[in-house]
Amino acid sequence: MSVTTTPSSTKTSAVILPPGREWPMEGRIVPMEVLVLGLCRTGTLSITMALKQLGYNDVYHMREVFTRNDADLWVAALEAKYEGKGAEWGREEWDRLLGDCMAVTDIPAAMFVPELLAAYPDAKVVLTTRSVDSWVNSMMHTVYALWSSPWRRMAARLNSKAATMRRLADKYNEHLWWNDFPRYGRRCFTEHNDLVRRLVPSDRLLEYEVREGWVPLCEFLDKDVPATVSFPRVNDTKSFRDSADRSTMNLYRGVAWRTGKVLLPVLAIGGAIWWRAGLRALLDRR
Repeated sequence: MSVTTTPSSTKTSAVILPPGREWPMEGRIVPMEVLVLGLCRTGTLSITMALKQLGYNDVYHMREVFTRNDADLWVAALEAKYEGKGAEWGREEWDRLLGDCMAVTDIPAAMFVPELLAAYPDAKVVLTTRSVDSWVNSMMHTVYALWSSPWRRMAARLNSKAATMRRLADKYNEHLWWNDFPRYGRRCFTEHNDLVRRLVPSDRLLEYEVREGWVPLCEFLDKDVPATVSFPRVNDTKSFRDSADRSTMNLYRGVAWRTGKVLLPVLAIGGAIWWRAGLRALLDRR
Protein backbone atom coordinates (compact mmCIF):
# COMPACT_ATOMS: atom_id res chain seq x y z
CA MET A 1 0.00 0.00 0.00
CA SER A 2 1.41 3.36 -1.05
CA VAL A 3 1.96 6.03 1.55
CA THR A 4 2.93 9.64 1.42
CA THR A 5 4.05 11.74 4.35
CA THR A 6 3.68 15.44 4.87
CA PRO A 7 6.21 17.81 6.38
CA SER A 8 3.64 19.31 8.72
CA SER A 9 4.57 18.83 12.37
CA THR A 10 0.88 18.45 13.25
CA LYS A 11 0.64 15.14 11.37
CA THR A 12 2.02 12.09 13.07
CA SER A 13 1.00 9.40 10.59
CA ALA A 14 1.09 8.80 6.88
CA VAL A 15 -1.59 9.59 4.35
CA ILE A 16 -2.53 6.31 2.72
CA LEU A 17 -2.98 6.09 -1.03
CA PRO A 18 -4.31 3.14 -3.05
CA PRO A 19 -1.64 0.61 -4.10
CA GLY A 20 0.51 1.95 -6.91
CA ARG A 21 -1.38 5.25 -7.04
CA GLU A 22 0.41 8.53 -7.68
CA TRP A 23 -0.86 12.06 -7.09
CA PRO A 24 -2.34 13.76 -10.19
CA MET A 25 -0.05 16.77 -9.76
CA GLU A 26 2.80 18.13 -7.69
CA GLY A 27 0.87 20.97 -6.07
CA ARG A 28 -1.26 24.03 -6.66
CA ILE A 29 -0.81 25.91 -9.92
CA VAL A 30 -3.85 28.23 -9.73
CA PRO A 31 -5.52 29.76 -6.66
CA MET A 32 -8.55 28.07 -5.13
CA GLU A 33 -11.09 30.89 -5.21
CA VAL A 34 -14.56 29.37 -4.70
CA LEU A 35 -15.80 26.50 -2.56
CA VAL A 36 -19.35 25.45 -3.46
CA LEU A 37 -20.25 23.29 -0.47
CA GLY A 38 -23.89 22.41 -1.08
CA LEU A 39 -24.82 18.76 -1.40
CA CYS A 40 -25.59 17.04 -4.69
CA ARG A 41 -28.93 17.83 -6.38
CA THR A 42 -28.79 21.48 -5.32
CA GLY A 43 -27.86 22.78 -8.77
CA THR A 44 -24.20 21.87 -8.51
CA LEU A 45 -23.73 21.12 -12.21
CA SER A 46 -25.53 24.32 -13.19
CA ILE A 47 -23.30 26.41 -10.95
CA THR A 48 -20.25 24.52 -12.23
CA MET A 49 -21.07 25.67 -15.75
CA ALA A 50 -21.87 29.18 -14.49
CA LEU A 51 -18.50 29.47 -12.73
CA LYS A 52 -16.71 28.37 -15.89
CA GLN A 53 -18.62 31.04 -17.81
CA LEU A 54 -17.39 33.59 -15.26
CA GLY A 55 -13.78 32.59 -15.88
CA TYR A 56 -13.06 30.03 -13.16
CA ASN A 57 -11.04 27.18 -14.63
CA ASP A 58 -11.13 24.40 -13.83
CA VAL A 59 -14.16 23.64 -11.65
CA TYR A 60 -14.14 20.23 -9.96
CA HIS A 61 -17.56 18.54 -9.95
CA MET A 62 -18.48 14.89 -9.38
CA ARG A 63 -18.26 14.37 -13.13
CA GLU A 64 -14.55 15.17 -12.96
CA VAL A 65 -14.13 12.28 -10.52
CA PHE A 66 -15.08 9.99 -13.40
CA THR A 67 -13.32 11.77 -16.24
CA ARG A 68 -10.09 12.21 -14.26
CA ASN A 69 -10.29 8.70 -12.80
CA ASP A 70 -9.94 10.03 -9.24
CA ALA A 71 -12.51 7.86 -7.44
CA ASP A 72 -9.89 5.80 -5.62
CA LEU A 73 -8.28 8.95 -4.21
CA TRP A 74 -11.60 10.21 -2.91
CA VAL A 75 -12.25 6.81 -1.34
CA ALA A 76 -8.89 7.13 0.43
CA ALA A 77 -9.77 10.62 1.65
CA LEU A 78 -13.15 9.44 2.95
CA GLU A 79 -11.63 6.44 4.68
CA ALA A 80 -9.08 8.69 6.37
CA LYS A 81 -11.77 11.10 7.58
CA TYR A 82 -14.52 8.70 8.60
CA GLU A 83 -12.77 5.39 9.21
CA GLY A 84 -9.39 6.39 10.62
CA LYS A 85 -7.35 4.79 7.83
CA GLY A 86 -4.23 6.92 7.78
CA ALA A 87 -3.86 10.62 8.42
CA GLU A 88 -6.62 12.99 7.34
CA TRP A 89 -5.86 15.14 4.34
CA GLY A 90 -4.51 18.65 4.68
CA ARG A 91 -3.58 21.47 2.33
CA GLU A 92 -0.78 19.50 0.70
CA GLU A 93 -3.01 16.59 -0.26
CA TRP A 94 -5.85 18.79 -1.53
CA ASP A 95 -3.41 20.78 -3.65
CA ARG A 96 -2.03 17.60 -5.17
CA LEU A 97 -5.54 16.48 -6.10
CA LEU A 98 -7.15 19.83 -6.94
CA GLY A 99 -4.15 21.99 -7.75
CA ASP A 100 -5.37 23.00 -11.21
CA CYS A 101 -8.88 23.89 -10.00
CA MET A 102 -10.10 27.35 -9.10
CA ALA A 103 -13.36 26.04 -7.64
CA VAL A 104 -15.00 22.86 -6.37
CA THR A 105 -18.65 21.85 -6.33
CA ASP A 106 -20.79 18.84 -5.43
CA ILE A 107 -19.90 15.72 -3.48
CA PRO A 108 -17.48 14.22 -2.68
CA ALA A 109 -15.79 17.61 -2.14
CA ALA A 110 -18.77 18.90 -0.12
CA MET A 111 -18.20 16.10 2.39
CA PHE A 112 -15.00 17.87 3.49
CA VAL A 113 -16.36 21.18 4.72
CA PRO A 114 -13.97 21.82 7.67
CA GLU A 115 -10.99 20.44 5.77
CA LEU A 116 -11.44 22.58 2.66
CA LEU A 117 -12.21 25.69 4.71
CA ALA A 118 -8.97 25.17 6.63
CA ALA A 119 -6.98 24.47 3.47
CA TYR A 120 -8.33 27.50 1.58
CA PRO A 121 -9.18 30.22 4.11
CA ASP A 122 -9.29 32.95 1.45
CA ALA A 123 -11.77 31.20 -0.84
CA LYS A 124 -15.32 32.47 -1.04
CA VAL A 125 -17.99 29.94 -0.07
CA VAL A 126 -21.30 29.27 -1.78
CA LEU A 127 -23.89 27.06 -0.12
CA THR A 128 -26.18 25.86 -2.90
CA THR A 129 -29.50 24.87 -1.43
CA ARG A 130 -33.22 24.39 -2.08
CA SER A 131 -36.26 23.41 -0.05
CA VAL A 132 -35.65 20.20 1.85
CA ASP A 133 -38.81 18.60 0.43
CA SER A 134 -37.82 19.25 -3.18
CA TRP A 135 -34.29 18.03 -2.45
CA VAL A 136 -35.46 14.76 -0.93
CA ASN A 137 -37.83 14.18 -3.83
CA SER A 138 -35.07 14.84 -6.36
CA MET A 139 -32.62 12.57 -4.56
CA MET A 140 -35.12 9.73 -4.33
CA HIS A 141 -35.55 9.78 -8.11
CA THR A 142 -31.89 10.26 -9.03
CA VAL A 143 -28.89 9.62 -6.78
CA TYR A 144 -30.59 7.22 -4.38
CA ALA A 145 -32.52 5.46 -7.13
CA LEU A 146 -29.28 4.94 -9.05
CA TRP A 147 -27.39 3.67 -6.02
CA SER A 148 -30.13 1.25 -4.96
CA SER A 149 -30.74 -0.14 -8.47
CA PRO A 150 -29.79 -3.84 -8.73
CA TRP A 151 -29.05 -3.33 -12.43
CA ARG A 152 -26.56 -0.60 -11.65
CA ARG A 153 -25.01 -2.64 -8.86
CA MET A 154 -24.58 -5.56 -11.25
CA ALA A 155 -23.17 -3.29 -13.96
CA ALA A 156 -20.48 -2.05 -11.54
CA ARG A 157 -19.12 -5.60 -11.38
CA LEU A 158 -18.53 -5.67 -15.12
CA ASN A 159 -15.98 -2.85 -15.40
CA SER A 160 -13.07 -1.91 -13.13
CA LYS A 161 -13.62 1.85 -13.45
CA ALA A 162 -17.33 1.45 -12.72
CA ALA A 163 -16.46 -0.74 -9.75
CA THR A 164 -14.26 2.01 -8.28
CA MET A 165 -17.00 4.59 -8.80
CA ARG A 166 -19.43 2.20 -7.11
CA ARG A 167 -17.08 1.91 -4.14
CA LEU A 168 -17.05 5.69 -3.85
CA ALA A 169 -20.86 5.78 -4.07
CA ASP A 170 -21.06 3.18 -1.31
CA LYS A 171 -18.80 5.35 0.86
CA TYR A 172 -20.85 8.52 0.55
CA ASN A 173 -24.10 6.63 1.04
CA GLU A 174 -22.64 5.14 4.20
CA HIS A 175 -21.18 8.31 5.65
CA LEU A 176 -23.78 10.89 4.61
CA TRP A 177 -27.05 9.09 5.38
CA TRP A 178 -25.99 5.79 6.91
CA ASN A 179 -27.11 3.70 3.92
CA ASP A 180 -30.74 4.66 4.51
CA PHE A 181 -31.57 7.82 2.59
CA PRO A 182 -35.38 7.54 2.97
CA ARG A 183 -34.94 7.59 6.74
CA TYR A 184 -31.95 9.89 7.22
CA GLY A 185 -31.73 12.01 4.06
CA ARG A 186 -33.67 14.95 5.45
CA ARG A 187 -31.53 14.99 8.59
CA CYS A 188 -28.35 14.85 6.50
CA PHE A 189 -29.41 17.84 4.42
CA THR A 190 -30.32 19.97 7.42
CA GLU A 191 -27.22 19.12 9.45
CA HIS A 192 -24.90 19.64 6.49
CA ASN A 193 -26.26 23.09 5.73
CA ASP A 194 -26.16 24.05 9.40
CA LEU A 195 -22.50 22.97 9.54
CA VAL A 196 -21.59 25.26 6.64
CA ARG A 197 -23.47 28.19 8.20
CA ARG A 198 -21.78 27.62 11.53
CA LEU A 199 -18.24 27.42 10.16
CA VAL A 200 -18.26 30.14 7.52
CA PRO A 201 -18.41 33.83 8.47
CA SER A 202 -21.42 35.55 6.96
CA ASP A 203 -19.29 37.96 4.91
CA ARG A 204 -17.61 35.02 3.20
CA LEU A 205 -20.77 32.97 2.57
CA LEU A 206 -23.51 33.14 -0.04
CA GLU A 207 -26.57 30.96 0.46
CA TYR A 208 -27.82 30.48 -3.03
CA GLU A 209 -30.50 28.76 -5.09
CA VAL A 210 -29.66 28.41 -8.76
CA ARG A 211 -33.14 29.65 -9.72
CA GLU A 212 -31.92 33.09 -8.55
CA GLY A 213 -29.72 33.31 -11.64
CA TRP A 214 -26.66 35.44 -12.28
CA VAL A 215 -27.17 38.56 -10.18
CA PRO A 216 -26.61 37.40 -6.58
CA LEU A 217 -23.82 35.06 -7.63
CA CYS A 218 -21.97 37.70 -9.65
CA GLU A 219 -22.38 40.33 -6.94
CA PHE A 220 -20.92 37.96 -4.36
CA LEU A 221 -17.99 37.01 -6.59
CA ASP A 222 -17.38 40.58 -7.84
CA LYS A 223 -17.98 39.54 -11.44
CA ASP A 224 -19.87 41.27 -14.20
CA VAL A 225 -23.23 39.74 -15.04
CA PRO A 226 -23.00 38.07 -18.48
CA ALA A 227 -24.98 40.25 -20.84
CA THR A 228 -25.75 37.72 -23.55
CA VAL A 229 -25.59 34.33 -21.81
CA SER A 230 -28.50 32.84 -19.89
CA PHE A 231 -27.77 31.21 -16.57
CA PRO A 232 -27.21 27.48 -17.23
CA ARG A 233 -29.95 25.16 -16.03
CA VAL A 234 -28.92 21.56 -16.52
CA ASN A 235 -29.12 18.07 -15.06
CA ASP A 236 -32.76 18.06 -14.00
CA THR A 237 -34.26 14.75 -12.87
CA LYS A 238 -35.09 13.56 -16.37
CA SER A 239 -31.65 14.47 -17.73
CA PHE A 240 -29.96 12.73 -14.81
CA ARG A 241 -31.95 9.54 -15.29
CA ASP A 242 -31.44 9.53 -19.06
CA SER A 243 -27.69 9.94 -18.59
CA ALA A 244 -27.58 7.18 -15.97
CA ASP A 245 -29.55 4.83 -18.22
CA ARG A 246 -27.16 5.48 -21.11
CA SER A 247 -24.09 4.85 -19.02
CA THR A 248 -25.55 1.61 -17.64
CA MET A 249 -26.44 0.38 -21.11
CA ASN A 250 -22.98 1.31 -22.37
CA LEU A 251 -21.45 -0.82 -19.63
CA TYR A 252 -23.56 -3.80 -20.63
CA ARG A 253 -22.86 -3.25 -24.33
CA GLY A 254 -19.14 -3.08 -23.64
CA VAL A 255 -19.22 -6.34 -21.76
CA ALA A 256 -21.30 -7.97 -24.49
CA TRP A 257 -18.84 -6.78 -27.14
CA ARG A 258 -15.79 -8.00 -25.24
CA THR A 259 -17.49 -11.31 -24.49
CA GLY A 260 -18.51 -11.67 -28.11
CA LYS A 261 -14.96 -11.09 -29.34
CA VAL A 262 -13.82 -13.98 -27.14
CA LEU A 263 -16.76 -16.33 -27.68
CA LEU A 264 -17.21 -16.00 -31.43
CA PRO A 265 -13.79 -17.43 -32.32
CA VAL A 266 -14.32 -20.20 -29.78
CA LEU A 267 -17.73 -21.01 -31.23
CA ALA A 268 -16.36 -20.89 -34.76
CA ILE A 269 -13.53 -23.28 -33.93
CA GLY A 270 -15.88 -25.52 -32.01
CA GLY A 271 -18.33 -25.51 -34.89
CA ALA A 272 -15.60 -26.36 -37.34
CA ILE A 273 -14.41 -29.26 -35.20
CA TRP A 274 -17.97 -30.51 -34.78
CA TRP A 275 -18.62 -30.25 -38.53
CA ARG A 276 -15.36 -32.03 -39.38
CA ALA A 277 -16.08 -34.82 -36.89
CA GLY A 278 -19.57 -35.23 -38.31
CA LEU A 279 -18.25 -35.32 -41.85
CA ARG A 280 -15.71 -37.97 -40.95
CA ALA A 281 -18.39 -40.09 -39.28
CA LEU A 282 -20.55 -39.82 -42.39
CA LEU A 283 -17.66 -40.82 -44.67
CA ASP A 284 -16.76 -43.70 -42.37
CA ARG A 285 -20.32 -45.04 -42.64
CA ARG A 286 -20.03 -44.98 -46.38
